[in-house]
Amino acid sequence: MHFFVNSRQILRNNNKGKPVESTSSVGAGYVAGLLEVVARAGVSRAALMRHAGLAAVADSGPNTRMPMADVIALFQSALALTGRDDLGLEFGRRVRPGTFNVLGYALMTCKTLGDAIALVPHYRRLVFDIGYSEMRFLATDQEARLGWQVVSEALPYCTSLAESLIASWFTFGRWIAGVELPLKEILFLHEEPRDPRVYAEFFGCPVRFSAGENALVFSRSLLDMPLVQADETLHLAMREQARAAMESVFKEQDLAYRLRQALIPLMPKCDATLEKAAAALALSPRSLQRRLGEASLTFQGVLDTVRKDLARVYLCDPALSALDVALLLGYAEQSSFTRAFKLWFSTTPSDWRRTLKTV
Repeated sequence: MHFFVNSRQILRNNNKGKPVESTSSVGAGYVAGLLEVVARAGVSRAALMRHAGLAAVADSGPNTRMPMADVIALFQSALALTGRDDLGLEFGRRVRPGTFNVLGYALMTCKTLGDAIALVPHYRRLVFDIGYSEMRFLATDQEARLGWQVVSEALPYCTSLAESLIASWFTFGRWIAGVELPLKEILFLHEEPRDPRVYAEFFGCPVRFSAGENALVFSRSLLDMPLVQADETLHLAMREQARAAMESVFKEQDLAYRLRQALIPLMPKCDATLEKAAAALALSPRSLQRRLGEASLTFQGVLDTVRKDLARVYLCDPALSALDVALLLGYAEQSSFTRAFKLWFSTTPSDWRRTLKTV
């Protein structure tokens, strides 16, 4: 591979007052999956890169990254050059553990399918960086829903990218379980393609388009499905490798990410203060302020960004009231959350929620 941007190059440009999604990146393994699909369709790598307006880059190490904006451009160009509406499904057919970096190997050694899903948020950044999208998982007594939502306002929604991820989750989950995984339904945010039948055949269940979200819907009982390659000792080793890979790729330069992660558990306790966050990062408040300043950031700015991103995610969950969302984000009163939300999106949380039902 000769086109990935080295993660160190991305980090040198990261957090310079730009929206976090503008520096969001994707792991090499996932992009390699797209290249394989395109090559099998008879399109050369050079033609794909040229159509997407991207130049080749020589570095191709295991921790190399590609900017999310470029990945979206590649998926859009792949769709145009191959003419295949089902490009994302073909991607899913060829998924393998390496598609998800070392996270793929950590997932396949979990005890159950539920354990694997629960592990993803801890290391998902090895595959898809923060800022562009969020993974969502909801479970009731009878049903579970695993979804993928684009939260970026700076980068576009990409149909084939969304389909590739949903198809990959389905295929990889079936592979690590070693059995068929019957789904209740597949939901896609975008409009129906020219031939929707191939989607029902691929997933083996009803597929709804213009459904307001991208998600796999299945019986909660599947969460207890044992995985065929479960191995506690190997799993611990794979998790350690995933942790080391995270450190190697993002390191301490990515202060905004580390601060975001520290703030998320502090917010519901109304402890999202400079002092508490600094303690969680093993820094003094003064050191944290200084390092944020060096990255052209402020503590309040990062906190507001976290709240803004998570507000949209939480409001998509019908089980959470507006007051629940306010409390999860660290607001003592719902009115404070409503005022902040109106500043961010020029609408109220309830009105924004109503728009979801009309999508």
